[in-house]
Amino acid sequence: MRIRLNTELLSGLFGLALAALFFFNRGNVGFLSAVFPNTVLVLLAAFSALLILRGVIAGEPTTLSMDGAGSVLIGIGVMAAWWLGIKYIGFVTTSVPLFAGLALVMKRRAGPLAPRDYLIALGVALVVVGGFYWVFSEVLGIRPFRAPLL
Repeated sequence: MRIRLNTELLSGLFGLALAALFFFNRGNVGFLSAVFPNTVLVLLAAFSALLILRGVIAGEPTTLSMDGAGSVLIGIGVMAAWWLGIKYIGFVTTSVPLFAGLALVMKRRAGPLAPRDYLIALGVALVVVGGFYWVFSEVLGIRPFRAPLL
């Protein structure tokens, strides 16, 4: 199935709605603590407004194919399960299999998988997840993602 959409206009409206959602849920924080989030919100709103303007003035509808929508929905489901799994199982125990699996899915599109590909995907996932965990716990001083497992 194919649909025609003005993607610039829709992207701008989505970005503006997202900026408004975060703006109205900011809470009371000090001036210096709010500088970075406020700057990001202003930039998001400005870029979204530019996208809306471009979509209104010179937006041509883009034809999108909905043939691969099933795999996108499966990907969204996997990411939602990962997000929920972090809370109940732990960051490391959910992220390593997810990142290794995603790497293998991307590699599989290029051709058949060899046994070496599994080891490389697992090694890269361990380094990436370990790096994130180290940055959060040691550099930023945040004990991330407390759960029964690591």
